[in-house]
Amino acid sequence: MKKVKKAIVSILAVGLLFSLAACKTTKSKEAKTEASISTFSQAEQEGKGQTVTFYGYGGDEKANSWVDEVVAPAMKEKYDIKVKRVPMDIDQILNKLMTEKEAGSKTGDIDVIWINGENFYTAKQADLLYGPITDKVESFEKLMDVNGHNSNYDFGVKIDGYEVPYGSAQLVFAGDKERFKDGFPTDSQALLTYAKANPGKITYTAPPEFTGSAFVRNIICDIVGYDKVENASADKEELYKVIKPGLDYLNEIKPYLWQAGKTYPTTTAELDQMFAAGQIDMSYSYAQMHVAEKRSDNEFKDTTESFLFDKGTIANQSYLAIANTSKVKAGALLLVNEMTSESAQLKKLKLNMDTVFHHSILKNFLRRPIKN
Repeated sequence: MKKVKKAIVSILAVGLLFSLAACKTTKSKEAKTEASISTFSQAEQEGKGQTVTFYGYGGDEKANSWVDEVVAPAMKEKYDIKVKRVPMDIDQILNKLMTEKEAGSKTGDIDVIWINGENFYTAKQADLLYGPITDKVESFEKLMDVNGHNSNYDFGVKIDGYEVPYGSAQLVFAGDKERFKDGFPTDSQALLTYAKANPGKITYTAPPEFTGSAFVRNIICDIVGYDKVENASADKEELYKVIKPGLDYLNEIKPYLWQAGKTYPTTTAELDQMFAAGQIDMSYSYAQMHVAEKRSDNEFKDTTESFLFDKGTIANQSYLAIANTSKVKAGALLLVNEMTSESAQLKKLKLNMDTVFHHSILKNFLRRPIKN
């Protein structure tokens, strides 16, 4: 129990208590020298002809294709800017930025970053980001709810204009309806009942893997209640008392998990592979259209469907930010604007919706999501 307590409380302390953390940042000299970029029009003038790198998760082939085939050509046509996409996990990106900072580097190779959550908190605290940028990005003012929660807080951390909302995500489950003859488990108790009746056929990715952490938080919120967790004291011991019923649940289900809970898959890709091979009966993703895409690619059976918990599932926002050490901040601002523009986002939506309409399996997505 002590190990579980330490790991889960740490996850929740990051994911749920940032709203109570102090967020002091100091702009570096590099950021101050770029203060002359005060408007989007000025960025348009100064950014022409630059090469801009986009660093982010590279495991989503459709997202990669969208950047390469939609965003990059638009940037070349509008601004004569070359976009170079660099697939890299966010922890590696932050490690690279931290290493450059510790070495005293004023400039680096990273320009635009796909980021959110605890990673944004880390980057903001370490002064790795350039900003504020929202007042220089046209699409933010034109298309987004500038006073809304997602425009001002990321996992409870004040954004202060250092990142622009980029895309939404919601935890969704995948199951083969032929295996769940009595219906999908749409709450934590039903999941426990199924696990006990089918030992070894349920598992989840090991935290701190991002989606696995979300799964654990979702289980705890389902058992304890989201409001109780949200209103918990910013103290680990007090938080532990609130979430203890959820921790007890995780310990109770553990012996019935795959490999009796002695080991866990480390990535959602591995989880999907196990599900597709019939080793386990359920998978999950933070991409709402995950099942539709997997069915379209013939990786999941046609009898696979997506489902949510009755009380909802955790949802959050991802963002775009600019590295403080970017050599081409004007071009980076233009790329952030293009990636969040109406034209680019509509093309991205069309690509996704074509897949959804092909399979028509997202009937449950109108249920209320849980805020992250």
